[in-house]
Amino acid sequence: MTKKILWASLALVVGFASCKKDDPVEVEKALSRELSLNFSNNATAIQQIEPIVITATGAQATTNPSGLIWRVNGKEVARGAAYTFRPGLPGKYSLNISSSDGNVSITRDYTVEPRFTKGAFLLNEGNRTNETGTITYVDVDKKVILDSAYIHVNGTKLGNVCQDLTFANDKVYIISQNGQRNGGEGLLTIAKAGTLEKIKVFNDATLAKEWPTHIAVIGDRIYLRANDGIHVGTENGGFKLIAGTEKAQMLRMAVIGQRVFATTSDKKLLMIQGDQVVKELLLGGSPQGLALADDGNLWVAYTGPNTIAKVNPDPADFKVIAFNDVPQNLNDYSSATSIHPYKNEIFFVVSGANGPTIYKHDFASKATVEFVKVLDSKHFPEMKTYYNGLEVDPKTGYLYYAGMKGFGKDYTTNITAILDTKGNILVKKDNVNSFPACWHFIPTK
Repeated sequence: MTKKILWASLALVVGFASCKKDDPVEVEKALSRELSLNFSNNATAIQQIEPIVITATGAQATTNPSGLIWRVNGKEVARGAAYTFRPGLPGKYSLNISSSDGNVSITRDYTVEPRFTKGAFLLNEGNRTNETGTITYVDVDKKVILDSAYIHVNGTKLGNVCQDLTFANDKVYIISQNGQRNGGEGLLTIAKAGTLEKIKVFNDATLAKEWPTHIAVIGDRIYLRANDGIHVGTENGGFKLIAGTEKAQMLRMAVIGQRVFATTSDKKLLMIQGDQVVKELLLGGSPQGLALADDGNLWVAYTGPNTIAKVNPDPADFKVIAFNDVPQNLNDYSSATSIHPYKNEIFFVVSGANGPTIYKHDFASKATVEFVKVLDSKHFPEMKTYYNGLEVDPKTGYLYYAGMKGFGKDYTTNITAILDTKGNILVKKDNVNSFPACWHFIPTK
């Protein structure tokens, strides 16, 4: 337990006949005997959903703990000798504990700051039969991994089977396949960037029948990939199908400037601007993923043969400008993307009899090497199943990995971890993901 702190100077009201009014030392000693507080964290400037356990001690807590009332901003929140303060939203908070007779009262003021201004979100599908989507938040600098961040902030659940999210307009846009199933709040949830505070939820019964899976946003235009193609609309609705996108794959789209790029099941890369397809590029195989290159181009992975290609996204010269074949299979399960670049290195996962292996391909040298065997004892020996769980921070080269033991009930045994550029574990936490859908790094200004 941390050092006992008495906040006698902050709104203490008490009457003791044995203490002289002009003797503050004696008053303080009497107050301390009557009621004082211990804090698991002494800070008064904290971040959202940062828990502080507060325990009352003294005569009041010993003789009549149920008579102690906890209030936050004047509203009663609990009774008893202990309370966990965990504010969901940023702002100013006044926390007070008092005895039911009003003779003893202690107040402490807090400033709560936005938490989600850096780091990464892991969007989780959740078990489609009895769960909704969730967000796991990771801050590698502070070695923090928090599960169910959206629920902690808003007190409501995301939609059922969340598949993708994106950042734009100082907002976070989160799409789910099944909307309100299992108590989910809707198809498209829009929240404030930096705080995850809910702005609005959009539901559309017609669109929901097509199971939207991926999202891109440019200005006020929202692009949703669904079973029947890519739809474009706004936060207020009005979605319509874009002609020529009917074979858009269940893979993450990419945005460069005013254009959206998406792959198709008939081996094409589409360039979309406004509400129409403006260019098509026929690829040399079946697309497995898209990713942004750090030089302004696009990385594309496809199979038949297994190839990593670089594409010029300029409408005037839309073409493959370089490609490398790789011996490993690029078709490992992913509904996000199979390739994850850091500068000129591209990481990907291959599953096999000995569990998932993360490979690193150097595009310049054309060399591919084994980077991490997931089941090695120094890594994650129980995590036999790979499921949408890899991403690479384009700024640091750190690998963000979410793995699980298996399907069925085994998905509840899982890890969320960050590895450095040598494959060493920087931070890890057990059982805070649920069928990972994708990683996304929070934009910093």
